[in-house]
Amino acid sequence: MPKVKKKAPAKSRRKSRKKPSGFFDRLSAVWTNMSRAAVAGSLLVAVVALGFLWAGGYIGLLGEKLNRVAGAGAVNAGFEITRITARGFSKTEEDDLLTAVGPVVGSSILHFDADRARARVEELGWVRSAAVSRLLPNTVHVSVREREPAAVWQLSGNLHLIDDQGAVIREVSAYEYSDLPLIVGAGAPDAASEMLLALHGAPDIQSRVSALIRVSDRRWNLKTKDGVEVRFPEKDLSEAMDYLSRIETKTGLLDEPLEYVDLRNPDNFVYRKRGAVELDMPLGQVN
Repeated sequence: MPKVKKKAPAKSRRKSRKKPSGFFDRLSAVWTNMSRAAVAGSLLVAVVALGFLWAGGYIGLLGEKLNRVAGAGAVNAGFEITRITARGFSKTEEDDLLTAVGPVVGSSILHFDADRARARVEELGWVRSAAVSRLLPNTVHVSVREREPAAVWQLSGNLHLIDDQGAVIREVSAYEYSDLPLIVGAGAPDAASEMLLALHGAPDIQSRVSALIRVSDRRWNLKTKDGVEVRFPEKDLSEAMDYLSRIETKTGLLDEPLEYVDLRNPDNFVYRKRGAVELDMPLGQVN
């Protein structure tokens, strides 16, 4: 009779319980927590300390000192600014140009801020644009494009020279640039570029201009040297100027003893002779 094998007892599915941690394990956990707290506290102290140093300006002073040390090293290595050259300026004063560049002779060319110097140069009234470059090992070069005077702007009794974009160049006296047209009225420089450009395209009219008057900051009146007032529309200024130039070329109208010419009507212009009635001419009559 065969023997019957006994089944092995089933293994218990219960997980064995971990033995309670010993004294050294608990001590290690406490030490780890204390270390983390110490690190966090140290970081907090460092942040607070940096805040006080920043507020007191000590970090900035340290940076400046390091920058001076680096600059001195560059100078000792032969990278010292010994000269400043410039081109393109004729009306800008040399002293003003050098002042704008700054007292840089004797300092490190490697630490020279060319962009900041360029911005200061472009603040000068005569300067339209500028470029400042470092020419190693010892030269700072300034290239300038100057403004061209286009008119004199009168405001509250003061006279200012402006260019064709309306940028103020400098204050002038009554006897300076008397050959340029006088611009009168608030907001005139900002709006002057369109009128000055239109005049540039009509030299026969430009040569007659005595003053340009800004009316209600909306439109222009032109005053000729003979005292004729030309009233321009708010819009289509160039077209009106071109039409006036063609009228003058064909009829010599502005040589007449006129009181005014009114170009504000888009269909025809109106003019009046001194001591006479107002007359009008359809635009189609002048080609």
